[in-house]
Amino acid sequence: ISYTEFSYQILQGLDYLELFRSYDCVLQTGGSDQWGNLTSGTDLIHRVEGVSAHAIGTPLITNSDGTKFGKSEGNAIWLDAAMCSPYRMYQFWLNTLDADVIDRLKIFTFLTKAEIDDYARQVADEPFRR
Repeated sequence: ISYTEFSYQILQGLDYLELFRSYDCVLQTGGSDQWGNLTSGTDLIHRVEGVSAHAIGTPLITNSDGTKFGKSEGNAIWLDAAMCSPYRMYQFWLNTLDADVIDRLKIFTFLTKAEIDDYARQVADEPFRR
């Protein structure tokens, strides 16, 4: 483990401790690749404050080529209008590969499975309509 990786984990633990102290935050979530960072915070809170804090790891969102989808890769999409204009949101969806868009719909929308399956069939049958 490099110094950068080691120190980053310490800073993440301290960050969670500060969230706990300032905002009573007892649950932190993150991608499965951040598990060490998440648990450094729960451990630090337990040792320093003597109480339990919790962490939930979620599966990574990946592109169809296996690369990670997210902020550190520069391909995140923000749901906050102050951070993402309607044009940027539209362009995100327009430029998402057909191979990825179905998975994104499952994650980022409230569409039913039937609606997503119907859309997937339409994309496969008539890709030019996308």
